[in-house]
Amino acid sequence: MRLFIAAVCVGAAALTLRFILAYRITEWSGVVLLVCLVLVTENMAFHLPVTGSVSLSFAAAYAALLHSGPLAAIVVAIAASTNLAEIRSGKPLAIHLFNAGQLVVSVGLAAIVYIGLGGMALADGPVALADILVPAVLAAAAFYVGNVALVSMGASLLMRKRLTETVGSMGFLSFGSSLLVLALLGLLVAYLLAVQSWLGLLLLVLPFMVARRTFRVYVELTEAYTSTVRSLVTAIEAKDPYTRGHSERVAEYARMLAERIGMPRTEIDLIERAALLHDVGKIGISLDTLVSPEKLTPDEVNAIRQHPALGSDLVSDVEFLSDIVDIVRHHHERCDGTGYPDGLVGERISVPARILAVADAYDAMTSDRAYRPRMTDKQAREELQRVADSQLDGEIVRQFTDMLSEARAGGASA
Repeated sequence: MRLFIAAVCVGAAALTLRFILAYRITEWSGVVLLVCLVLVTENMAFHLPVTGSVSLSFAAAYAALLHSGPLAAIVVAIAASTNLAEIRSGKPLAIHLFNAGQLVVSVGLAAIVYIGLGGMALADGPVALADILVPAVLAAAAFYVGNVALVSMGASLLMRKRLTETVGSMGFLSFGSSLLVLALLGLLVAYLLAVQSWLGLLLLVLPFMVARRTFRVYVELTEAYTSTVRSLVTAIEAKDPYTRGHSERVAEYARMLAERIGMPRTEIDLIERAALLHDVGKIGISLDTLVSPEKLTPDEVNAIRQHPALGSDLVSDVEFLSDIVDIVRHHHERCDGTGYPDGLVGERISVPARILAVADAYDAMTSDRAYRPRMTDKQAREELQRVADSQLDGEIVRQFTDMLSEARAGGASA
């Protein structure tokens, strides 16, 4: 990771030096304005649960490239890498250097493509949109490819995950659509700077600032909703001391497994939410039955087998939980049809429910119960492999056991 960060920083420095020697900025007022804009917008960036970080920094750097050329784009990109919230959070210096370096390299690649294809700086004179459209589009594509490649490689090294897993879990398709919108915004900003329409620039940027506040409210409501769900799970599990913390652990396993398989971010969030509430139906089961150390009677077994159906009925009554109803109902279904409550077979069980089934089974086996002590990690994995391709999805079991092996190997080496 250190070598990779060093290489990125060296590349960023080399590109910056090249642009300093080869280009100049003929009109500084627009560059200063964009620097101020990017300092404000980058420090107002916020995180969405699906698409990651949202800011106008790319739009500002892209506008600087189109309006004033490669050197201006680098200046704005360096300004965009200054984030006070991240500095205050105590994030390591190496990560700050990587973020700055990858942004400069990505913008530098975009600048090389733009100039190489005949793109001209709008500040140097009247330029028709048709003359720069192709270079501008391909420059934005070059930024996207460079940014995705560098961030994916950095995250892969940092998290000790395969590059393909990292790319699949980071929502880069959503990022690409956002980048397209920001590129269009950058193009408009560059043209408004070229004609010195300061009022037009203000009217263009202002709605984005208002939209930011709207999204911020959405994020706050989502965070409050998640906290409420976790509190509800804690209250439910307090009823059974043997399962305390079970749902949180299952949610963590399920989320990691879904990321490894490469599911979309929206599906990953859905699976995690369902995992938190997968045992909510146990609230309707007698405590004596849940904690009984004796062999259960047929009636007691039947009562426990009702908890997926009862849980799905409970969450279906809550509008913002309606999308996890089927996952909660089917997390005890088995691929060979021996599961419950509906006896589904194979592909009729959704992939999220199959992921949850594996995560739930492993944590249940490695946790103490009133009627038996916990299994060791090795014993639980052997049991998962025994029922793979019959009760549980074989490929998901293999991915899960590989994930556990890699996590333990990483922990041992650390």
